[in-house]
Amino acid sequence: MKKIQYILLLIAVCFIQKSVAQQDPNFTLYNFNMNIINPAFAGSTDVQQISLGYRSQWVGVSDAPNTQALNYVSPLKNGLGLGVSLVRDQVFVLQETDLTVDLSYKLQLSQTHDLYFGVKTGASIVNIDLKKAGALGNDPLFSRNQSFINTQFGAGMYLKHEKYYVSISTPNFLNGKRYIKHGNAPKAAVDNLHLYYGAGYHFKINENVEITPAFMHRSTKGAPSSTDISATVGYNQIQAGMNYRLDEMYSVFTLFNIMDNLRFGAAYDFTTSKVNQINNNGSLEMLVRYQF
Repeated sequence: MKKIQYILLLIAVCFIQKSVAQQDPNFTLYNFNMNIINPAFAGSTDVQQISLGYRSQWVGVSDAPNTQALNYVSPLKNGLGLGVSLVRDQVFVLQETDLTVDLSYKLQLSQTHDLYFGVKTGASIVNIDLKKAGALGNDPLFSRNQSFINTQFGAGMYLKHEKYYVSISTPNFLNGKRYIKHGNAPKAAVDNLHLYYGAGYHFKINENVEITPAFMHRSTKGAPSSTDISATVGYNQIQAGMNYRLDEMYSVFTLFNIMDNLRFGAAYDFTTSKVNQINNNGSLEMLVRYQF
């Protein structure tokens, strides 16, 4: 049984080297938590807000990916904005914790258009616990646990208008290691650059109802691209909608006020890719936000 675990772990490490489509955690509620992928968003809000997010990939599956995110954004003086994010992502033996700081600057193009520029810097703490695979001390290929730090530096632009927005960003320009080679151990797998392109348009139906179609495209070197198409309906303080990630999944989501200044959001994903031939468990995501 342990030998089978070693083989599966080796396949997983090799797969990470070949395909990096899941290097960064994917969020369904990214439209309500934009500064995680675009540092320029930090100054685009008119108020301070702090958000706590949780995502469980394939609910009920042991050692499946799960992510916790804590972030804070605030406008500052002189067109500046500040964002701080703490993201912890874990899947099987791999655990990665990212701590980043965003700084944005607003350039007023006209009375109706604001263009925000942002930079993101920080570090990722990566831990690979081979004890969970039962391989430590028994197989020279996996003879040591791994723990190291990768630096991060990213940038983005965010164009904001009353009726629409456009977002272009990369959370990290730098290639980071996920596994280090020791002797005959596997070569290092790396995090390649991720590029995000997105836009949305606000259709105001009446004083109480607004519909926002949007898309987000993610491109990663050496991996298939990913595209989200969504539609959100806002009614007073309630927002709800659907999201479709091409050839991967579709989701339903909502965001509403629990009380003054406190909002709760939830999303559930239904897998449509070939993964559901092995496991058709959906994914759950939740968000709590306090606005100062």
